[in-house]
Amino acid sequence: MSRLGVPLSSLEIFAEAGQACSFKRAAERVALSTSAVSQAVRKLEERLDRRLFDRVGNRLKLTPEGEKLLKHVLHGFDEMRTGLRSIADIREDPISICSPPGIASQLLSVVVQSLLASKERDIRLVADEAPDFRSYRDFDIAVLYGEAAARLHNLESLGPDVFAPVCAAEVKHSLQSVGDLANMPLIVNETNAVTWVEWLDLNNISLARTNWLRFNRASQIIPAVLSGLGVALESLRVLAPQLERGELVLCDLPGSKPISRELTFLHVTANPARVERATKVANLVRCQCRTALDGRRTARDQL
Repeated sequence: MSRLGVPLSSLEIFAEAGQACSFKRAAERVALSTSAVSQAVRKLEERLDRRLFDRVGNRLKLTPEGEKLLKHVLHGFDEMRTGLRSIADIREDPISICSPPGIASQLLSVVVQSLLASKERDIRLVADEAPDFRSYRDFDIAVLYGEAAARLHNLESLGPDVFAPVCAAEVKHSLQSVGDLANMPLIVNETNAVTWVEWLDLNNISLARTNWLRFNRASQIIPAVLSGLGVALESLRVLAPQLERGELVLCDLPGSKPISRELTFLHVTANPARVERATKVANLVRCQCRTALDGRRTARDQL
């Protein structure tokens, strides 16, 4: 067997930098300094006699050669993980899914029910408010959320996240204009990628006073809004079950505009030994999570 010709560690560093398009974020993930990551990539480029990144100021972009190498390196690491798992435990691994807690609790329970109904006997669902963007490839299915996810390669978009003010149905009559927001607590999800300040700025709204009700978990937002405690600015994807049942409604404030961003993505393993099972789960996840341009769910009735 011929040697690789480059250290395996340098390929791991390159893979992290290539997925994040950032030496700083790669350094955080491999527990090295930014300069050490930059030096490792430079040495790899010298060894291969190929430029792997274009550097424009503080921004990085993979070259065509870098894109090609990244694809093969990620596949190689997936194969190595498969080999390690195969000798560590010969039994069939559970179907594994990771997701942000809000999506897991709101949208994936139907996925789990469908898997149980199909006689799937071993399911592992991991929900983490601050996901590790290195380990998601260890899962059969991963739903990734946030601006960091948007910078990763080889992920499938699940449609836009549309953020608009939402309230309990019985509260809507109290919100006839944007000025009425000053009379209601604005419910804040401190882990969200979109803020009330951004929405207010987009709509050129300046409130005479503002009351804030802050939470650090998406799972806390929904009961607060349902109880009529205030108005939330949240992704319509996450609130889809309550909106579809009419428990929550859009505030529809005259002249206001929502914020739309691509923030939610799907990873499906390419492991040949698991891809058939993973594809079945991925289709269920798409049905529950995919959104149209207006942020509403699209194909949920196909389950």
